[in-house]
Amino acid sequence: MHKARIGRWRTAKPGKPKKRESSWDYFLRVYGSITWIVGSGADQDLPMFLCGNVTGGGWSCLEIADDVYDIEGLVEATGNTELENLRVFHGGWHTSRSFAFDARVVSPTGEQAIIPFDEGEAELPRPMKRERVQPFGLWLHKRVAQLARTAEENLREML
Repeated sequence: MHKARIGRWRTAKPGKPKKRESSWDYFLRVYGSITWIVGSGADQDLPMFLCGNVTGGGWSCLEIADDVYDIEGLVEATGNTELENLRVFHGGWHTSRSFAFDARVVSPTGEQAIIPFDEGEAELPRPMKRERVQPFGLWLHKRVAQLARTAEENLREML
């Protein structure tokens, strides 16, 4: 069922982004998605949530894909058309542990602002300044480094 996703990183051929390709588009083209399933014990102090990017779900601290959330369904259910500006790319939307691209703010290189997302929020935050928009790749690197440090400490304690 998830043949295109599972283990795709093993055969990925990282390289330079294409001309005018955002780091998000590069990530999708090269890797497609990423999901970390973390077992109990190693998950202490990690922002865990039940994810939907794998068959049967799983307990995850990182779930990134292009199709993790139906924003059109939320707009229809709430009538809040402002939400159409969002593209949720990180799971955990029902636990305040998700993130979305905010299309209201785009950098000169095509990167969109990244904001926290919770489906229960009625209003979007104030748009950030264009010059403060960071590439998705930098956001992901920082996020993974932070999560890995915590998971590694937990694993050391388990030994």
